[in-house]
Amino acid sequence: MRGRIIELAFISAFLVACSATPAASVATPSMPTVTSNTDTTASQAATATPVVAEGATAVTDGATPTQFVLPTSTPSNADAPDATALAATTIALMPATATPDASGLTASLQGDVVVVALSNGAEGQFFATISKGMMENIDNPHPLTIYQKQGAEFVKITQYDFTNGEYIGDLELLPNPDPTHTLFIVHGGVGAHSSFGTVFAFDGKTLKLALETHSDAGGGALTVMDVNGDGVQDVIGDATDYYVFCYACGVRIYSDTVYTWDGTAFVEQKLIASNDTTIQKAIDYANAQRWNMVTKLLPTISTPTTDVDKWNVALLTHWSKLRIPETDDAFPFLSEVYYGDYDAAVKMLQAVGAKDAANPKGKWFAGPIAEGIDVATDTSIDEFRVTLFDNVVQFSTMALTQDDSVTSARFLRGWAKTLVNPRDPEGLKDLQAVATLDPFYAAVRDAIVSR
Repeated sequence: MRGRIIELAFISAFLVACSATPAASVATPSMPTVTSNTDTTASQAATATPVVAEGATAVTDGATPTQFVLPTSTPSNADAPDATALAATTIALMPATATPDASGLTASLQGDVVVVALSNGAEGQFFATISKGMMENIDNPHPLTIYQKQGAEFVKITQYDFTNGEYIGDLELLPNPDPTHTLFIVHGGVGAHSSFGTVFAFDGKTLKLALETHSDAGGGALTVMDVNGDGVQDVIGDATDYYVFCYACGVRIYSDTVYTWDGTAFVEQKLIASNDTTIQKAIDYANAQRWNMVTKLLPTISTPTTDVDKWNVALLTHWSKLRIPETDDAFPFLSEVYYGDYDAAVKMLQAVGAKDAANPKGKWFAGPIAEGIDVATDTSIDEFRVTLFDNVVQFSTMALTQDDSVTSARFLRGWAKTLVNPRDPEGLKDLQAVATLDPFYAAVRDAIVSR
């Protein structure tokens, strides 16, 4: 994963910004993230603190998975005394800091401890705890620990350690109709930009890493939404390319991966060949990255009757929305190419005229990405141009493979190839093929040939 190398400057800033005094966080019922609940803590302060028994009870491999009674709200709250006891235990088990404070050595955590109540087992409530933030020593792991409250004691069931200098953002319970598992997500990251989302499945005995997603963005590697409208939340892994030119350039190819829980594992949902001719046509457009055509075709699709086609339409709808260009995109020309709207991209070249469009360093390379840059003389942008031409050739070729009559795609492919090399035979062939169809195409061809 790009960004796994830890950036020391970011880490230093992170450590300074984080709180030095860990505290328990308790999930609120109305939100999908874990937040502090100071009112509950205050009202129950007089309640006796439960005892934590480290490994007091062993769960054997032959144990039968617990049939859970799911909480009535998601996420569920942990009572303040339980949260306080488990947070204190989590902190106590952490490595000490290298430098003692006024009260002696303290835990090396630079953040909070999250305590979340999971489902109930036969012997009592399960809880998940994890240290939030970053460890003072980045080589120390973040322990994700599962406890069960048995009477007045908390019994440690199992543990998973996050390593490799990872920092933890939060823990989120995942709404789940499966009565034999509790699913929850740990959000975190590494370095200045890279983030991850890890989904765990817990059956009362075993804590299983069920899914892990990564993103080049600084957050949002994994989100939750109901993609197909069946009332069940799906897990969405970010697959966007944030580095088309560079991370800070803002030019991105938006994409994601949709997963559903089948009772045992997460299954990736993909487009599957359909017997419905209209749906299949939309799938063909999608495979060619012609999302503008998918958007046009979706309203004409009849209500799907099979589960496969229901998912096909749901995915087509979801993914086409990701690619719709925005008015404030950093490079609108490429946004139209990624959307598959080659006619719209050609119109942007027409707006500057054939002579400028035929110039590799013309003002057609404009917009927010080029602000403050002299596109005609600044060599720092040359690499961006090469990337742009490569992208135009790649995407237009996909469109032409699906339908070789898309003249705007053929023109743009020829244009991109000949702006790199005015004598490129395949590029000239493309330009010649469309020159008689539009005066602008012919003018650009002539200007390129005369270079």
